[in-house]
Amino acid sequence: NHSAHLIMPSSNLSRRVKSVLAVTTALAAASLLFASLNKDYRPFLRTPANDEQEHRQLLQLNSFNDPKSIQTRTPSPTDILDQARSGFMHNTQWCRPPEEDAFPAPPIDYNQCENPQLIHMDINGGMTSYLNKILKVAMWAARDNSCFYINEGLGVLNEADGGKHFSHSKLGYRLVDGQDTYMIPFLTRYFGQMGLEKSRFEEMLASGTYDVITPSPSDINHHDFGGKASLTTNDPKKRFEIMSIPQLGYNNVERLSLKKHFLRRMFRINADVRDRACHRLASQGLDDEYMALSVRRGDKVTETSILDTVDPYIRLAEEGINSHFDGKVPTMFVATDDCSVMQEFRDARPEWTFVSECDNASEANGFVYKEMKLWSEEQTDAHFNKFIAEMIGMASARYWIGVATTNVSYWVYFMRSLEATDDSFIWADPPRVPGLP
Repeated sequence: NHSAHLIMPSSNLSRRVKSVLAVTTALAAASLLFASLNKDYRPFLRTPANDEQEHRQLLQLNSFNDPKSIQTRTPSPTDILDQARSGFMHNTQWCRPPEEDAFPAPPIDYNQCENPQLIHMDINGGMTSYLNKILKVAMWAARDNSCFYINEGLGVLNEADGGKHFSHSKLGYRLVDGQDTYMIPFLTRYFGQMGLEKSRFEEMLASGTYDVITPSPSDINHHDFGGKASLTTNDPKKRFEIMSIPQLGYNNVERLSLKKHFLRRMFRINADVRDRACHRLASQGLDDEYMALSVRRGDKVTETSILDTVDPYIRLAEEGINSHFDGKVPTMFVATDDCSVMQEFRDARPEWTFVSECDNASEANGFVYKEMKLWSEEQTDAHFNKFIAEMIGMASARYWIGVATTNVSYWVYFMRSLEATDDSFIWADPPRVPGLP
Protein backbone atom coordinates (compact mmCIF):
# COMPACT_ATOMS: atom_id res chain seq x y z
CA ASN A 1 0.00 0.00 0.00
CA HIS A 2 1.70 3.20 -1.18
CA SER A 3 -0.15 5.99 0.56
CA ALA A 4 0.68 9.68 0.77
CA HIS A 5 1.79 11.44 3.90
CA LEU A 6 0.54 14.88 4.75
CA ILE A 7 3.02 17.16 6.49
CA MET A 8 1.22 19.37 8.94
CA PRO A 9 2.47 22.84 9.88
CA SER A 10 4.03 23.48 13.23
CA SER A 11 1.48 24.36 15.89
CA ASN A 12 3.75 26.45 18.05
CA LEU A 13 3.88 29.53 15.84
CA SER A 14 3.86 32.77 17.75
CA ARG A 15 0.93 35.14 17.40
CA ARG A 16 3.19 37.54 15.57
CA VAL A 17 4.25 34.93 13.01
CA LYS A 18 0.64 33.83 12.52
CA SER A 19 -0.34 37.43 11.95
CA VAL A 20 2.40 37.92 9.36
CA LEU A 21 1.37 34.75 7.59
CA ALA A 22 -2.25 35.81 7.55
CA VAL A 23 -1.31 39.13 5.99
CA THR A 24 0.91 37.37 3.45
CA THR A 25 -1.89 34.98 2.52
CA ALA A 26 -4.29 37.88 2.07
CA LEU A 27 -1.80 39.67 -0.15
CA ALA A 28 -1.33 36.52 -2.22
CA ALA A 29 -5.09 36.19 -2.68
CA ALA A 30 -5.36 39.83 -3.73
CA SER A 31 -2.47 39.36 -6.14
CA LEU A 32 -4.13 36.35 -7.75
CA LEU A 33 -7.42 38.24 -8.13
CA PHE A 34 -5.63 41.12 -9.81
CA ALA A 35 -3.75 38.68 -12.05
CA SER A 36 -7.02 37.12 -13.16
CA LEU A 37 -8.19 40.54 -14.29
CA ASN A 38 -4.94 41.46 -16.00
CA LYS A 39 -3.26 38.50 -17.68
CA ASP A 40 -0.21 40.55 -18.61
CA TYR A 41 0.69 41.07 -14.99
CA ARG A 42 1.00 38.00 -12.83
CA PRO A 43 3.16 38.71 -9.79
CA PHE A 44 4.20 35.69 -7.79
CA LEU A 45 4.16 36.05 -4.03
CA ARG A 46 6.16 33.50 -2.14
CA THR A 47 4.20 30.69 -0.57
CA PRO A 48 4.22 30.93 3.24
CA ALA A 49 5.92 27.87 4.68
CA ASN A 50 2.88 26.69 6.63
CA ASP A 51 0.52 27.05 3.64
CA GLU A 52 2.95 25.11 1.47
CA GLN A 53 3.29 22.31 4.00
CA GLU A 54 -0.48 21.97 4.25
CA HIS A 55 -0.57 21.09 0.56
CA ARG A 56 2.61 19.05 0.28
CA GLN A 57 2.39 15.28 0.21
CA LEU A 58 5.52 13.18 0.55
CA LEU A 59 6.25 9.50 0.38
CA GLN A 60 5.90 7.54 3.57
CA LEU A 61 9.21 6.13 4.68
CA ASN A 62 7.68 2.77 5.59
CA SER A 63 5.70 2.43 2.36
CA PHE A 64 8.45 3.04 -0.18
CA ASN A 65 9.03 -0.04 -2.29
CA ASP A 66 10.73 -0.02 -5.66
CA PRO A 67 10.59 -3.37 -7.47
CA LYS A 68 12.50 -1.99 -10.46
CA SER A 69 15.61 -0.72 -8.71
CA ILE A 70 18.51 -2.01 -6.74
CA GLN A 71 17.55 -2.16 -3.08
CA THR A 72 20.13 -0.96 -0.61
CA ARG A 73 20.19 -1.50 3.10
CA THR A 74 20.43 1.40 5.52
CA PRO A 75 24.05 1.52 6.74
CA SER A 76 24.64 1.42 10.46
CA PRO A 77 26.70 4.12 12.18
CA THR A 78 29.56 1.64 12.54
CA ASP A 79 30.04 0.92 8.86
CA ILE A 80 29.76 4.36 7.29
CA LEU A 81 32.57 6.85 6.99
CA ASP A 82 31.44 9.13 9.79
CA GLN A 83 34.85 8.95 11.42
CA ALA A 84 36.47 10.18 8.22
CA ARG A 85 34.02 13.04 7.86
CA SER A 86 33.24 15.68 10.42
CA GLY A 87 31.85 19.18 10.51
CA PHE A 88 28.71 20.85 9.25
CA MET A 89 29.40 20.72 5.52
CA HIS A 90 30.47 17.09 5.43
CA ASN A 91 27.21 16.06 7.07
CA THR A 92 24.88 17.82 4.64
CA GLN A 93 22.81 15.65 2.32
CA TRP A 94 24.85 16.11 -0.85
CA CYS A 95 28.16 15.52 0.91
CA ARG A 96 27.10 12.02 1.94
CA PRO A 97 26.32 8.96 -0.19
CA PRO A 98 22.64 8.74 -1.21
CA GLU A 99 22.39 5.40 0.61
CA GLU A 100 22.86 7.24 3.88
CA ASP A 101 19.82 9.48 3.42
CA ALA A 102 17.12 9.22 6.08
CA PHE A 103 14.75 8.46 3.23
CA PRO A 104 16.21 5.69 1.00
CA ALA A 105 17.55 6.85 -2.37
CA PRO A 106 18.68 3.65 -4.13
CA PRO A 107 20.08 3.86 -7.66
CA ILE A 108 17.68 3.30 -10.54
CA ASP A 109 17.97 0.19 -12.68
CA TYR A 110 17.74 1.62 -16.20
CA ASN A 111 17.89 -1.76 -17.98
CA GLN A 112 14.42 -3.03 -17.15
CA CYS A 113 11.84 -1.74 -19.59
CA GLU A 114 8.86 -3.62 -20.98
CA ASN A 115 7.70 -0.85 -23.31
CA PRO A 116 9.08 -1.24 -26.89
CA GLN A 117 9.51 2.55 -27.03
CA LEU A 118 13.18 3.49 -26.71
CA ILE A 119 13.90 7.15 -25.98
CA HIS A 120 17.09 8.61 -27.45
CA MET A 121 18.39 12.06 -26.55
CA ASP A 122 21.55 14.07 -27.03
CA ILE A 123 23.06 16.75 -24.79
CA ASN A 124 23.03 19.69 -27.16
CA GLY A 125 23.35 22.41 -24.54
CA GLY A 126 24.92 23.49 -21.28
CA MET A 127 25.28 21.23 -18.24
CA THR A 128 22.25 22.21 -16.17
CA SER A 129 20.13 22.83 -19.24
CA TYR A 130 20.52 19.20 -20.15
CA LEU A 131 20.52 17.83 -16.63
CA ASN A 132 17.04 19.35 -16.36
CA LYS A 133 16.02 17.65 -19.62
CA ILE A 134 17.58 14.34 -18.59
CA LEU A 135 15.56 14.45 -15.35
CA LYS A 136 12.33 14.99 -17.29
CA VAL A 137 13.12 12.25 -19.82
CA ALA A 138 14.16 9.82 -17.07
CA MET A 139 10.86 10.36 -15.27
CA TRP A 140 8.97 10.06 -18.56
CA ALA A 141 10.73 6.75 -19.31
CA ALA A 142 10.14 5.42 -15.79
CA ARG A 143 6.46 6.24 -15.88
CA ASP A 144 6.01 4.57 -19.29
CA ASN A 145 8.28 1.65 -18.36
CA SER A 146 10.59 2.57 -21.25
CA CYS A 147 14.36 2.73 -21.52
CA PHE A 148 16.29 5.85 -22.50
CA TYR A 149 19.77 6.56 -23.78
CA ILE A 150 21.89 9.73 -23.76
CA ASN A 151 23.99 10.09 -26.90
CA GLU A 152 27.19 11.98 -26.15
CA GLY A 153 28.76 11.77 -29.60
CA LEU A 154 28.20 12.80 -33.20
CA GLY A 155 26.35 11.10 -36.02
CA VAL A 156 23.37 8.93 -36.83
CA LEU A 157 22.28 5.96 -34.75
CA ASN A 158 22.44 3.68 -37.72
CA GLU A 159 22.91 4.24 -41.41
CA ALA A 160 19.59 2.64 -42.31
CA ASP A 161 17.55 5.36 -40.63
CA GLY A 162 18.71 7.98 -43.12
CA GLY A 163 19.90 10.33 -40.41
CA LYS A 164 16.54 10.47 -38.66
CA HIS A 165 18.18 10.14 -35.25
CA PHE A 166 21.17 12.47 -35.44
CA SER A 167 23.17 13.56 -32.42
CA HIS A 168 25.69 16.30 -31.79
CA SER A 169 26.76 16.65 -28.18
CA LYS A 170 27.96 20.21 -27.72
CA LEU A 171 28.77 19.58 -24.07
CA GLY A 172 31.60 17.21 -24.94
CA TYR A 173 32.54 18.75 -28.31
CA ARG A 174 36.11 20.05 -28.56
CA LEU A 175 38.02 21.64 -31.44
CA VAL A 176 41.62 20.39 -31.18
CA ASP A 177 44.17 21.52 -33.76
CA GLY A 178 41.36 22.29 -36.17
CA GLN A 179 39.83 18.81 -35.78
CA ASP A 180 36.38 18.01 -34.35
CA THR A 181 36.70 15.70 -31.34
CA TYR A 182 34.48 14.60 -28.45
CA MET A 183 35.21 13.92 -24.82
CA ILE A 184 33.41 10.57 -24.52
CA PRO A 185 32.11 9.59 -22.09
CA PHE A 186 31.52 13.02 -20.66
CA LEU A 187 28.79 12.84 -18.03
CA THR A 188 30.32 9.84 -16.25
CA ARG A 189 33.50 11.83 -15.66
CA TYR A 190 31.52 13.46 -12.88
CA PHE A 191 28.28 11.51 -12.31
CA GLY A 192 27.02 7.96 -12.12
CA GLN A 193 25.43 6.33 -15.15
CA MET A 194 22.13 7.93 -16.22
CA GLY A 195 20.14 5.88 -18.68
CA LEU A 196 21.35 2.90 -20.69
CA GLU A 197 25.03 2.21 -21.20
CA LYS A 198 26.12 2.51 -24.83
CA SER A 199 26.67 -1.22 -25.34
CA ARG A 200 23.21 -2.08 -24.03
CA PHE A 201 21.60 0.60 -26.21
CA GLU A 202 23.38 -0.72 -29.30
CA GLU A 203 22.18 -4.25 -28.51
CA MET A 204 18.59 -3.05 -28.23
CA LEU A 205 18.92 -1.00 -31.40
CA ALA A 206 20.35 -3.97 -33.34
CA SER A 207 17.50 -6.22 -32.22
CA GLY A 208 15.06 -4.22 -34.36
CA THR A 209 12.30 -4.71 -31.79
CA TYR A 210 12.32 -1.18 -30.37
CA ASP A 211 10.70 1.98 -31.68
CA VAL A 212 13.33 4.70 -31.25
CA ILE A 213 12.09 8.23 -30.66
CA THR A 214 14.18 11.38 -30.29
CA PRO A 215 12.02 13.98 -28.52
CA SER A 216 12.83 17.61 -29.20
CA PRO A 217 13.37 20.04 -26.31
CA SER A 218 9.81 21.22 -26.92
CA ASP A 219 8.51 17.64 -26.70
CA ILE A 220 10.35 17.19 -23.41
CA ASN A 221 9.12 20.45 -21.93
CA HIS A 222 5.51 19.75 -22.84
CA HIS A 223 5.52 16.29 -21.32
CA ASP A 224 3.83 15.64 -17.97
CA PHE A 225 7.13 15.96 -16.15
CA GLY A 226 8.40 18.84 -18.27
CA GLY A 227 7.97 22.57 -18.26
CA LYS A 228 7.90 24.84 -15.24
CA ALA A 229 4.17 24.80 -14.54
CA SER A 230 4.63 23.54 -11.00
CA LEU A 231 7.09 26.36 -10.28
CA THR A 232 5.20 29.28 -11.76
CA THR A 233 1.80 29.13 -10.12
CA ASN A 234 0.31 29.79 -6.75
CA ASP A 235 -2.54 27.38 -7.49
CA PRO A 236 -1.99 24.41 -5.13
CA LYS A 237 -3.85 22.09 -7.52
CA LYS A 238 -1.17 22.71 -10.15
CA ARG A 239 1.79 23.42 -7.93
CA PHE A 240 1.29 20.34 -5.78
CA GLU A 241 -0.31 18.13 -8.41
CA ILE A 242 -0.46 14.48 -7.36
CA MET A 243 1.48 12.19 -9.69
CA SER A 244 2.62 8.57 -9.76
CA ILE A 245 5.37 6.38 -11.22
CA PRO A 246 4.12 2.94 -10.19
CA GLN A 247 7.13 1.10 -11.64
CA LEU A 248 9.37 2.86 -9.13
CA GLY A 249 7.02 2.63 -6.19
CA TYR A 250 5.82 6.25 -6.33
CA ASN A 251 2.06 6.45 -5.89
CA ASN A 252 0.09 9.61 -5.19
CA VAL A 253 3.04 11.90 -4.52
CA GLU A 254 2.97 15.63 -5.19
CA ARG A 255 4.96 16.76 -8.21
CA LEU A 256 7.69 18.79 -6.49
CA SER A 257 8.58 16.12 -3.93
CA LEU A 258 8.51 13.42 -6.60
CA LYS A 259 10.95 15.33 -8.76
CA LYS A 260 13.23 16.07 -5.81
CA HIS A 261 13.43 12.47 -4.70
CA PHE A 262 13.77 11.11 -8.24
CA LEU A 263 16.63 13.56 -8.86
CA ARG A 264 18.41 12.34 -5.73
CA ARG A 265 18.27 8.79 -7.06
CA MET A 266 19.21 9.65 -10.66
CA PHE A 267 21.84 12.35 -10.10
CA ARG A 268 24.63 10.54 -8.26
CA ILE A 269 27.81 12.58 -8.10
CA ASN A 270 30.88 10.36 -8.30
CA ALA A 271 32.31 9.80 -4.83
CA ASP A 272 35.73 11.29 -5.60
CA VAL A 273 34.18 14.36 -7.24
CA ARG A 274 31.70 14.78 -4.38
CA ASP A 275 34.30 14.39 -1.63
CA ARG A 276 36.65 16.83 -3.34
CA ALA A 277 33.88 19.39 -3.71
CA CYS A 278 32.72 19.03 -0.12
CA HIS A 279 36.26 19.34 1.19
CA ARG A 280 36.65 22.55 -0.80
CA LEU A 281 33.40 23.92 0.63
CA ALA A 282 34.31 22.93 4.19
CA SER A 283 37.68 24.64 3.83
CA GLN A 284 35.84 27.93 3.21
CA GLY A 285 34.52 27.98 6.75
CA LEU A 286 30.95 26.80 6.07
CA ASP A 287 30.66 25.32 9.56
CA ASP A 288 27.11 26.46 10.32
CA GLU A 289 23.87 27.31 8.51
CA TYR A 290 24.64 29.82 5.75
CA MET A 291 23.08 31.80 2.90
CA ALA A 292 23.79 31.22 -0.82
CA LEU A 293 23.88 33.98 -3.44
CA SER A 294 23.82 32.84 -7.08
CA VAL A 295 25.08 35.37 -9.65
CA ARG A 296 25.03 34.52 -13.36
CA ARG A 297 26.68 36.83 -15.87
CA GLY A 298 29.13 35.58 -18.51
CA ASP A 299 27.37 34.83 -21.81
CA LYS A 300 24.00 35.72 -20.26
CA VAL A 301 24.95 39.35 -20.90
CA THR A 302 24.40 38.71 -24.60
CA GLU A 303 21.28 36.52 -24.16
CA THR A 304 19.06 38.39 -21.72
CA SER A 305 18.93 41.26 -19.28
CA ILE A 306 20.87 40.61 -16.10
CA LEU A 307 21.36 42.30 -12.77
CA ASP A 308 24.36 44.60 -13.16
CA THR A 309 24.58 45.44 -9.47
CA VAL A 310 24.65 43.42 -6.26
CA ASP A 311 22.21 45.79 -4.53
CA PRO A 312 19.13 43.53 -4.98
CA TYR A 313 21.05 40.65 -3.40
CA ILE A 314 22.05 42.76 -0.43
CA ARG A 315 18.49 43.99 0.14
CA LEU A 316 17.01 40.49 -0.06
CA ALA A 317 19.81 39.05 2.07
CA GLU A 318 18.99 41.54 4.83
CA GLU A 319 15.36 40.40 4.72
CA GLY A 320 16.45 36.76 4.90
CA ILE A 321 18.78 37.45 7.81
CA ASN A 322 15.82 38.71 9.82
CA SER A 323 13.35 36.04 8.71
CA HIS A 324 15.55 32.92 8.82
CA PHE A 325 18.66 33.70 10.88
CA ASP A 326 17.20 35.60 13.85
CA GLY A 327 18.96 38.78 12.77
CA LYS A 328 22.44 37.25 12.93
CA VAL A 329 24.41 37.64 9.69
CA PRO A 330 25.47 34.18 8.41
CA THR A 331 28.36 33.42 6.11
CA MET A 332 27.46 34.29 2.52
CA PHE A 333 28.38 31.64 -0.04
CA VAL A 334 28.60 33.20 -3.52
CA ALA A 335 28.21 30.94 -6.56
CA THR A 336 29.11 32.79 -9.73
CA ASP A 337 30.58 32.49 -13.21
CA ASP A 338 32.03 36.00 -12.85
CA CYS A 339 34.46 36.26 -9.95
CA SER A 340 34.61 40.05 -10.20
CA VAL A 341 31.34 40.19 -8.21
CA MET A 342 33.20 39.16 -5.06
CA GLN A 343 34.76 42.58 -4.70
CA GLU A 344 31.38 44.20 -5.36
CA PHE A 345 29.81 42.25 -2.51
CA ARG A 346 32.68 42.98 -0.14
CA ASP A 347 32.58 46.68 -0.98
CA ALA A 348 28.82 46.77 -0.41
CA ARG A 349 28.98 45.05 3.02
CA PRO A 350 32.58 44.97 4.27
CA GLU A 351 31.45 43.72 7.69
CA TRP A 352 29.89 40.55 6.20
CA THR A 353 31.82 37.37 5.38
CA PHE A 354 31.60 36.36 1.71
CA VAL A 355 33.19 33.10 0.55
CA SER A 356 33.26 31.54 -2.89
CA GLU A 357 34.79 28.91 -5.13
CA CYS A 358 36.37 31.93 -6.79
CA ASP A 359 39.04 31.62 -4.12
CA ASN A 360 39.88 28.16 -5.50
CA ALA A 361 39.31 28.60 -9.23
CA SER A 362 39.02 31.81 -11.20
CA GLU A 363 36.52 32.64 -13.92
CA ALA A 364 37.19 36.33 -13.69
CA ASN A 365 35.72 37.18 -17.06
CA GLY A 366 32.58 35.07 -16.80
CA PHE A 367 31.68 31.69 -18.25
CA VAL A 368 30.97 31.72 -22.00
CA TYR A 369 29.38 28.49 -23.22
CA LYS A 370 30.60 28.83 -26.82
CA GLU A 371 34.23 28.91 -25.64
CA MET A 372 33.98 25.40 -24.15
CA LYS A 373 35.00 23.85 -27.47
CA LEU A 374 38.47 25.33 -27.01
CA TRP A 375 39.01 23.94 -23.49
CA SER A 376 41.53 21.24 -22.69
CA GLU A 377 40.56 18.30 -20.46
CA GLU A 378 42.27 20.04 -17.55
CA GLN A 379 40.30 23.25 -18.09
CA THR A 380 37.09 21.26 -18.47
CA ASP A 381 37.63 19.38 -15.22
CA ALA A 382 38.62 22.57 -13.39
CA HIS A 383 35.41 24.30 -14.49
CA PHE A 384 33.04 21.44 -13.69
CA ASN A 385 34.66 20.58 -10.37
CA LYS A 386 34.11 24.21 -9.38
CA PHE A 387 30.58 24.11 -10.74
CA ILE A 388 29.66 20.91 -8.90
CA ALA A 389 31.01 22.35 -5.66
CA GLU A 390 28.82 25.40 -6.23
CA MET A 391 25.74 23.25 -6.89
CA ILE A 392 26.29 21.38 -3.63
CA GLY A 393 26.96 24.65 -1.81
CA MET A 394 23.74 26.23 -3.11
CA ALA A 395 21.58 23.15 -2.49
CA SER A 396 22.86 22.83 1.09
CA ALA A 397 22.22 26.46 2.09
CA ARG A 398 19.39 27.32 4.45
CA TYR A 399 18.50 30.34 2.31
CA TRP A 400 19.09 30.90 -1.41
CA ILE A 401 18.92 34.07 -3.53
CA GLY A 402 19.44 33.95 -7.29
CA VAL A 403 18.07 34.75 -10.73
CA ALA A 404 15.59 33.07 -13.07
CA THR A 405 17.70 33.64 -16.20
CA THR A 406 19.80 30.50 -15.73
CA ASN A 407 18.97 26.79 -15.71
CA VAL A 408 21.25 26.45 -12.69
CA SER A 409 18.54 27.93 -10.49
CA TYR A 410 15.89 25.42 -11.53
CA TRP A 411 18.29 22.51 -11.01
CA VAL A 412 19.33 23.72 -7.57
CA TYR A 413 15.66 24.13 -6.64
CA PHE A 414 15.15 20.37 -7.08
CA MET A 415 18.48 19.50 -5.43
CA ARG A 416 17.22 21.05 -2.20
CA SER A 417 15.89 18.73 0.49
CA LEU A 418 12.34 17.41 0.53
CA GLU A 419 11.62 19.58 3.55
CA ALA A 420 12.88 22.83 2.01
CA THR A 421 10.12 25.41 1.59
CA ASP A 422 9.77 28.18 -0.95
CA ASP A 423 10.06 31.05 1.51
CA SER A 424 13.80 30.29 1.61
CA PHE A 425 14.22 30.28 -2.18
CA ILE A 426 14.17 33.89 -3.37
CA TRP A 427 14.49 35.53 -6.77
CA ALA A 428 16.49 38.72 -7.14
CA ASP A 429 15.15 39.43 -10.63
CA PRO A 430 11.51 39.76 -11.78
CA PRO A 431 9.41 36.89 -10.37
CA ARG A 432 8.70 33.82 -12.47
CA VAL A 433 8.85 31.06 -9.89
CA PRO A 434 8.67 30.80 -6.09
CA GLY A 435 10.09 33.86 -4.35
CA LEU A 436 9.62 37.48 -3.62
CA PRO A 437 8.28 39.85 -6.29
